[in-house]
Amino acid sequence: MNILFISPNSPLESVGGVERYVVNLIDYCKNQSHFKIIVVLPTYKDSYIEETGNVVTYYDENIALSKNISGKEILEKARLFSKTIENIIIEHKIDIICAENFHVGLPPAYSLLLNMLAGLHKIPLILRLHSFAVTDLQVELVNRLMWNKISCVSKSVAGDCFRKGADINLLSTDYLGVNINEFNKNIKTQHQLRGNLNLLPENKIVLTATRIIHGKRNILQEKGIINLIQAFSKLLPRYPEFRLLIAVGKPPDNLKAEFDRTYEMLLGYIKLHNIEAKTIVKMFKLDEMPEVYGGSDVFALPSENETFGQVFAEAMACGLPVIGTKVGGIPEIISDSYNGYLIPPNDSSILAQMIEKLMNDRSTRNRFIKAGIKTVEDKFTSEKQLFNFMKTLEETASGQV
Repeated sequence: MNILFISPNSPLESVGGVERYVVNLIDYCKNQSHFKIIVVLPTYKDSYIEETGNVVTYYDENIALSKNISGKEILEKARLFSKTIENIIIEHKIDIICAENFHVGLPPAYSLLLNMLAGLHKIPLILRLHSFAVTDLQVELVNRLMWNKISCVSKSVAGDCFRKGADINLLSTDYLGVNINEFNKNIKTQHQLRGNLNLLPENKIVLTATRIIHGKRNILQEKGIINLIQAFSKLLPRYPEFRLLIAVGKPPDNLKAEFDRTYEMLLGYIKLHNIEAKTIVKMFKLDEMPEVYGGSDVFALPSENETFGQVFAEAMACGLPVIGTKVGGIPEIISDSYNGYLIPPNDSSILAQMIEKLMNDRSTRNRFIKAGIKTVEDKFTSEKQLFNFMKTLEETASGQV
């Protein structure tokens, strides 16, 4: 079977959950022999092609859209994109297409043209949702186009789609996973991380990892970063050895101005709560994150909403106790008081209490670590999840579902 994946998010351009998934997808598929994978990703350079094992990756400048692009230029890029996709369909004899996050990642013209191509060549087309459909237009793109299946990264996303009118017979939940060859309990690099950050051995690190913009939008409040800063400021008078490490995701080059404005606002909140001397804000590469998790003491991301929460599974895999909120897909990963704490969003007092407990209560901490590792190994490895997703693609391509 020959499968075409198209993603508007590239790990070479930015850092986030979709980008992590793309890395895991390529890594999993490159050594598989019973199917061939073609991946189309954006590039702000000239278009080029790479081959890794059984994966061919097209880096296409026509799905990398600059901030100030005009409507006319979008239509021309969409036309060139569709031409590239049609050439790939013919050259590689594509059996099925999976469009990643097309309802939010690209202008509607791309979804319309892709649907037309799939219909013309009689190829099944799957929409994979990594984000909620929020606007009326996004909902229409999910509900009204001719998707053969709508694959959601959590039951929360699937339930949201159903409530907004999606056909229940098209919906499936296909979780993302963690590459436990890279993210695992054996990565214990506390001394190395502390050395890199110029910290002392006695310092305790509260880690969070997130994007701070979504598209052009500031999401500091939505991701709970302001709430975490407030909680951390409550702890410092009693625990001056604590440090807050905020690992921020790299944005695409075309959103640098929006990122810089949000970054300055983040620093402003840190200053407002008088924690500048105890807080580190740093951008890490994807392949550096296992060491960051492994070198920290507690992971907390008190989001107001979250489609899945890939970072929680990664932290658990690395033996890091976690604190999340009772929203979105997070409760599908964290079972409260079993493998982490689930708290209400926007409650800095409870968040501070849970951080304090995990720092000081060794028994609870060790129990969460053990249960978190088991949760990932049982349910959230990328190998298991991608194996199951490939079966879904095969069944869809053959008309069994």
